[in-house]
Amino acid sequence: MTVITKEQLLKMGLNLLDTSGHSSLKINHICSSLNLTKGSFYHWFKSKEEFNLSLLEYWRELFTNKLIEDANKGGSSQEKLVRIIKLCIESAMIDSRLEIEINMWGHQDTMVGEFVESVYKERFLYLINLLEDIYQSKEEANRHALIIYALISGVDLFYKKLSKDEMELIFKEYLN
Repeated sequence: MTVITKEQLLKMGLNLLDTSGHSSLKINHICSSLNLTKGSFYHWFKSKEEFNLSLLEYWRELFTNKLIEDANKGGSSQEKLVRIIKLCIESAMIDSRLEIEINMWGHQDTMVGEFVESVYKERFLYLINLLEDIYQSKEEANRHALIIYALISGVDLFYKKLSKDEMELIFKEYLN
């Protein structure tokens, strides 16, 4: 029998969420996708709720904490801003519905919604902190943070898949 790690279960959970939505996050579906017994699932998670929370924490780690960590490799706040925008553009080039699916899940489950909102706030505060270093007034920093965050969020909902050139055009003001 193949040994499955906790991370493999979480990766499968994100994959199912991305491709089939939160309704696919059933223990039977997860286990059959990995050719796993329910006992193996419960070895790692005491309950479905614990799995859901671990999955959300894994999503936060991969798509917020690691992006911020990578952006922070830039020297100045301007360099960090350019790095985070470029990372978001690269991420948008991948055919994924994960952010949309997590957002929809959050609208249907209060605990998930609170978690997702906390991640969105974390991302937004990171932008504000960078921009307060770049712009002279807090109001201007906040305005640009709202613009950038709205642009990044809105790309997933745009009527067509944007090319890398189109994405760079949208963010041109911030990439220079």
